[in-house]
Amino acid sequence: MNILRRIKVLALIITLGVLMNCNRDEDSVLLKFLGEYTVNDSCGSSTTVYTMKISEKNENQNEVYLENFGGYGSTIKATVSSNNPDKLIIDDYADNLYVVGEGTINNERNQIVFTYDTSNNGTSISCSSVAKK
Repeated sequence: MNILRRIKVLALIITLGVLMNCNRDEDSVLLKFLGEYTVNDSCGSSTTVYTMKISEKNENQNEVYLENFGGYGSTIKATVSSNNPDKLIIDDYADNLYVVGEGTINNERNQIVFTYDTSNNGTSISCSSVAKK
């Protein structure tokens, strides 16, 4: 009987260990960014309001898609910074437009402030935007 009890305890310990090592959504560095945002964007002298969706691209690489970023209808890729898990790094091409910049999410996880530059055919524009869930 003592051996049976030991086997049950060992099985329980193994099960708990496996459960503790599972990749839960709350452990994901991407989860806080995912969702739909209303964005107020300012590029040069123009302002635009649009909807943007952030979705997971690759959990293992900490990459997300920014769908309709800039209000252009394009999807670009961003990566969570290895130095700051609250920051997205953008360095991507979409529809002949090069976008480079960053976005930082607030503590409440409901707003991202982006600063970025876009360039196309030698013309570059600096932009900033506030994206709210």
